[in-house]
Amino acid sequence: MNQNYVHTITLYNRIQAADSEDRKEHWKKTVLHNCFWKSVINTGFSGTQASVQNSYVVRIPLDDRYLPYAEYKANPEGRFTVSQGDVVICGECLEEITGESGKTSAQVLNRHKPEAFKVTAFSDNTKFMLAKHYRLGG
Repeated sequence: MNQNYVHTITLYNRIQAADSEDRKEHWKKTVLHNCFWKSVINTGFSGTQASVQNSYVVRIPLDDRYLPYAEYKANPEGRFTVSQGDVVICGECLEEITGESGKTSAQVLNRHKPEAFKVTAFSDNTKFMLAKHYRLGG
């Protein structure tokens, strides 16, 4: 195991409304241990204007519970997936995303920033000979 894989993360998977029986968006929470977490603050300049943006990389080691979204949406119990729009929080988060006031994905995300991000990039790097992992970016 890579010695940098020391973080616990909470991954919130979104099951899209079109893929649920009741046609409502649902969120499933999974706590994953022994992950890699990196966040960097980037500063850019355009003329006299400065902009600050965080960028994130998370690596989850190969895990038998992972399923591609197409399989996950049919049977999410005890499993996880990674898709663009999912939410990742560094550490074990007790909150649930329900869509109700105060418990939307945006509200939970904002309460935990800068130690939280929305997934904008994903790659399955489990086909490599060594260091098999799932890479999430945001």
